[in-house]
Amino acid sequence: MDTNLFYDVVESRAGAASVEALLELSRQGKVVLYFTATTDFEDQSGAATKIVLKLIKEGVLQEAPNAGTHREFMPGGPGLHYVKEQECEGVLQDIWPTEQWRSASNNKRGDVLHLLASQQNKHDYFVTNDRELLRRRAILKTKHAIAVLSPQEILKCYDLPTAR
Repeated sequence: MDTNLFYDVVESRAGAASVEALLELSRQGKVVLYFTATTDFEDQSGAATKIVLKLIKEGVLQEAPNAGTHREFMPGGPGLHYVKEQECEGVLQDIWPTEQWRSASNNKRGDVLHLLASQQNKHDYFVTNDRELLRRRAILKTKHAIAVLSPQEILKCYDLPTAR
């Protein structure tokens, strides 16, 4: 799950009801939801982190095993696996063709790291309301094996009404 989804809930933004419905599916054991540790570092206000911690305590949300910050991921136990900067650069440019990894904003770099963590964990979907990521989903699927869907699209898979 992308950090923006937790902000949708905190700030009662459009899409919050769909996120809440997705969380309810997790409570019912119909889906397993993960977040990456980059959430903590993107969350300047701490509001999203509070929701994440609450959901972890409830057993609704889990930290992805291959989660981390910058290029650090921990696949299958102790030790760090460093994602090559070329890989980060490739994903970044497939979303924002004019960007360079070293000069990209922290938000864009965070989005790339979220996507790579999702890929490494072999998650079925990376769930987000980020319009740019959703718009570039075809190239992310084809070139990087990362499937991107919105909460509303996930809910359609379960024949549940999508809230706006």
